[in-house]
Amino acid sequence: MKIAVKLKSIVNTFFILIICTSCVFFQNSIKLTVEEQNLAEFNLFIADFESNFIYLNKKKELFDCVKSTYREKVSTIASVENHIKFYETLLNELYDSHIHLNPNTEESYRLEAPIFVKTANQKTTITNVWQTQLATGPRENIIGAEILSLNGLDFQRIIDQFPTVCQDKNNEEIRNWISNKVLAGKRNEPRVLKIKLATGELIDFNLDDLEIRKENYFITPKIIDDKIGYVRINNTLGNEELVKEFDRIMKTLYSTEAQILDLRNTPDGGNTQTATPIMGRFISEKQRYQLYESSQGESFGYIKPRKPIYNKPLYVLVNRWTSSMAEGMAIGFDGMKRATIIGTEMQRLAGGMKSIEFKYHPYSFRVSIEKTLHIDGSPRENFIPKYYIEQTQLITDEILDYTLDLINNKQ
Repeated sequence: MKIAVKLKSIVNTFFILIICTSCVFFQNSIKLTVEEQNLAEFNLFIADFESNFIYLNKKKELFDCVKSTYREKVSTIASVENHIKFYETLLNELYDSHIHLNPNTEESYRLEAPIFVKTANQKTTITNVWQTQLATGPRENIIGAEILSLNGLDFQRIIDQFPTVCQDKNNEEIRNWISNKVLAGKRNEPRVLKIKLATGELIDFNLDDLEIRKENYFITPKIIDDKIGYVRINNTLGNEELVKEFDRIMKTLYSTEAQILDLRNTPDGGNTQTATPIMGRFISEKQRYQLYESSQGESFGYIKPRKPIYNKPLYVLVNRWTSSMAEGMAIGFDGMKRATIIGTEMQRLAGGMKSIEFKYHPYSFRVSIEKTLHIDGSPRENFIPKYYIEQTQLITDEILDYTLDLINNKQ
C-alpha cells in the first residue's frame, strides 16, 4: 500500500514537471511583434528617462509633447538604423548636447563643429573658431561673418525644417542650439557655406576644409620666456594615464614663476578620476570644488592635495571646446580661488551623466542624473570667465596673448 502511494506521488510529480515545463516553453514561444517590441521598449525608455533626468521639471511641457508625439511614431521603426535615427531625433528635442545615444550612423549629427555661431533675429553669425586646434585655418577672417546658406539651402529655413517637432523654433535658445547642431552636420554630408564677411564680401566656405590638428601626446608642455609654465591637455581627460604624464611634466615646471593650464582642447570631456588628481597638485589643503544636486539632495565634490604642490599663480584657459569635466575643472579652480580663468563661454554641457541600456538593442543612451554647480550654487553651464576675451581675428591667439600680458603686468 505504501509502495502504491509512493508510486502515485512520483507519477503526479512527473506530470506536474511536464506541465510546468510546457508552460515555460509556451511562454517563451510567445514572441512580441516588431510593433509591440518597439512600443514596450519606448515605454521603458520613457520611464527610465523620466526617473533619471534631473532637468525634467524645467522641460516637462516639452517632454510631455515628446512622449505623446513619438509614441505615435514608434511603430515606424523597422531596423537598427531606424531605431538610432528615431531616438537621436527624440533626444534632440531637448536641445542638450550632453544627452545623446552612444552609437551613431553615417546619418548621425556630429557633436560639434570647429566653429561656433549665434543665431538671433533670423541671423546666424560666426562668433568663435577653434583656432588653436586647426592644422589648416581659413584664409579669410570669418569671425563676425553671417551664414546665408548651407549646401545651397537657406540657413534659416534649414533651422525651421530641423526634424524635431515639439520644439518652439522661434525660441532664441533653441534656435541657437539647432544652428550649431546643423553646422556640426551629418557625418555623410558636406558642409559648404555661403557666408557674408564682416567686410560685406560674399564667399563660399567649405567647413570641411578646416583640418583639426591631431595630437600625438597626452599633453603639450613648454616654458615661455624662461619663466612661465604652459601645459595644454590634448583631449585626454578621459584617460587616467594622463595623471602619470602630468606628474612627469610637472617636475620640469616647479621652478616657473606662473603656470598656464590650457583646457581649450577637451571637447570629449573626461572623468573625475583623471581631473581631480591633476587639480590636487595646485592646492595645499582639501577643498570643495563643485556642488552636485540630485534627487537625493545636495553634496559637494572635494579635491585632495597631492604633493609636491605647485603654489605659484595659475591661469586656466577655456573656450567653446572646453567640455564637461574640463568645465568642472574651470569652475572648480574658480570656486577654490586658486586660478584665474580666462577665455570665453565653455561648451555649456549640463549635468553629470549616466548611461542606460535599451531593452531590445545592445546599446545605450546618456541622460543627466545630477546638476553640476559652481560651489556658489550657480549652474556650471552658465559660467563666464572673469576675464572674457572676445575673439576678433585668426592671426594670433588672443586668449593666450592676453594671459601672458596679464602675468607680466602682475609681476
